[in-house]
Amino acid sequence: MNLLPAGGPLLSRRRRITMIASVALLVGMWALSRSSFLVEYVYARLLSFQVARVLSLLTGVLPVSLAELVMGGLILYLLVSLAIAAIQVVRRQRSVGNVFASAAIRLVTASLVVLCLFYFLWGLNYARAPLATRLGWPPIERPANEEEARRQTDEIAAFAQQLVEATNQAYREMNGSDDLGKPSEPSGSDHLNAGLDAAYGRVQQRFGLEDGFAARRGRAKPLIASMLMNHLRLGGFYFPWTGEANYNRLMPGPDVPHGVAHEKAHQRGIAREDEANFFGYIASVMSDDASIRYSGYLFGQQQLLGELVRRDLPRARELAALRLKGVQRDITFIRTFWQQYEGRAALMSERVNDTFLRSQGERRGTGAYAASRNLIVIFARQNGGRATVDVKR
Repeated sequence: MNLLPAGGPLLSRRRRITMIASVALLVGMWALSRSSFLVEYVYARLLSFQVARVLSLLTGVLPVSLAELVMGGLILYLLVSLAIAAIQVVRRQRSVGNVFASAAIRLVTASLVVLCLFYFLWGLNYARAPLATRLGWPPIERPANEEEARRQTDEIAAFAQQLVEATNQAYREMNGSDDLGKPSEPSGSDHLNAGLDAAYGRVQQRFGLEDGFAARRGRAKPLIASMLMNHLRLGGFYFPWTGEANYNRLMPGPDVPHGVAHEKAHQRGIAREDEANFFGYIASVMSDDASIRYSGYLFGQQQLLGELVRRDLPRARELAALRLKGVQRDITFIRTFWQQYEGRAALMSERVNDTFLRSQGERRGTGAYAASRNLIVIFARQNGGRATVDVKR
């Protein structure tokens, strides 16, 4: 199982063919990404949708995350191969130069294949037109003067108050009181997956999205290595090579439903983080389950109150004071939980994620996560001045 052979040519015929074919495919996909029509109607709605959905359904049969097993197995494979190569060098069966040259060639070949699969299976979704453009929603204009800025602030405050009140209502429905006396917990994973898949069907109808958006996907997987995810300050990730939505099973309970809904948006070809956050919010608040709605509204109010803090701190504090005692308990618990994992690992994780997002054309980097507040505001404008959603149950 050694990745670094002692003999034979460094660049075999099969490896040359693999590298040439991979480069050709990457160039072809880059050319396809230049056409918004082909990306949307050939790739996103046909090719990627079909392949990614089948992958998610197949891997969804497994009770554990195949993505986690693949990554763990890959790390183990590399460590064993490096150990064997080191032994060969010590025994003078190979030179150090041969080891590094062979490793570099194999790394380049593997990277090209992995990139090809990434863009073929899902990655070209980053080239789709922004959601607001696809839905025909007008963007939020930069205020031309102080009066316009005040009007926008008043609007955001009104939407934020709606979300605070909706959060309180969902909390009461979920717990039967104004304060449970401890942090809230979501429904079980099976109920959560079924509830969100049903909610995404409602989302598809409400926004007139392509039919495939409503189709069921494989279930989200709780990660065994969730403690590592805590230190990296990650709530989950989508693994396009297996079509799996993975989530941190140790993160605070009130965060879980929206976090899973976010990853399930990625399963549906939504690549941009602000759009995945937004669809996670909409799907959550359109659920029949009060605990899922609560998670969505809790996320939404934190987004808009965060923006209001920047614009009008006293008013943001007034609205935050309207929270039920139990809701504030949950928010304090969430904040305290994530603060304990601040450190070098979390900083490294953020930098890697920021670099990756920028490499995919996301100029905001990790700032895209917070930008979902803009989509909530635009949605509220299109929804008759309501940031909330009435669900017929």
